[in-house]
Amino acid sequence: MALEGENPEIVKTVIERLPTMPHWKTSTRRALTAALQAGNKDQIRSLLRKHSTPPTPEGRNVPFLAYSIAGNNSSLFSTLLGCGADLNTVLPSRCDKDFLALLPSKSLRSYVEEDRNLTVVMLAAGLGQDDYLRALLDAGANRNRLTSRDKMSALDIAAETGHWRAAQILLGGGPSPDRLRLEISLALQQVALVKDGAPVYRTQCSTGRPGYSTKTGEFVITNKERYHRSTIYHVDMPYFMRLSCLDFGMHAGYVPNHPASHGCIRLPEEAARKFFSELPVGTLVTVQ
Repeated sequence: MALEGENPEIVKTVIERLPTMPHWKTSTRRALTAALQAGNKDQIRSLLRKHSTPPTPEGRNVPFLAYSIAGNNSSLFSTLLGCGADLNTVLPSRCDKDFLALLPSKSLRSYVEEDRNLTVVMLAAGLGQDDYLRALLDAGANRNRLTSRDKMSALDIAAETGHWRAAQILLGGGPSPDRLRLEISLALQQVALVKDGAPVYRTQCSTGRPGYSTKTGEFVITNKERYHRSTIYHVDMPYFMRLSCLDFGMHAGYVPNHPASHGCIRLPEEAARKFFSELPVGTLVTVQ
């Protein structure tokens, strides 16, 4: 077939005469693979335009674009993005084993295997591939799409997998931790506001009591509510600052000299008001 020939002009003519197709044929897939290997961007663009579904490697279910992100193949990623690949490419319901092996996080693999309609934006967020994530968003990818089963967004997945930088990108920004961050010590029951590398304000706090331990790790403030009421415990939580879309955060409350909460970080009202005012969404909060 002419598509498998070596004469680029003949291949170009054949591609131009192809009808728009819902699925890739063996011949067009091989032509794309050859064009990718040769770096022939005109042919890549033409072949992508002729198909309504994203291309996959031969014998595979997962699209090239997803493989480029999971495999950290920046050259393939940039080529596909520059040639018009679907920015909202969706992973298939059954992914290739070699693709799943590229995913180090058990929670991310769980979403990929058990949920549906995960996009490459969600994949980049869940892998903490910040450069790919930023490139997709800058090109116009949708950051607000949700998975079918669990209704997870890319931000939710970044938060669940612990990638706070990806969460900042999806939130639209956040201060550099070198410039502004919050440090919470469970051992000291103390919070430090750090600006330009130096603590500028300290306050006591009360974290999770036995049986309700406060999560540890690196989080970002994902939203703030001046007047928040817990739907679980039916109590007011003024100046509430949610951490990484999870079921806990910081808020004003009773602060004894020991852990006493159900997992949140309780703060004196003055401190809660100060943090609520001074810490923008996207601020890094470390809990250890």
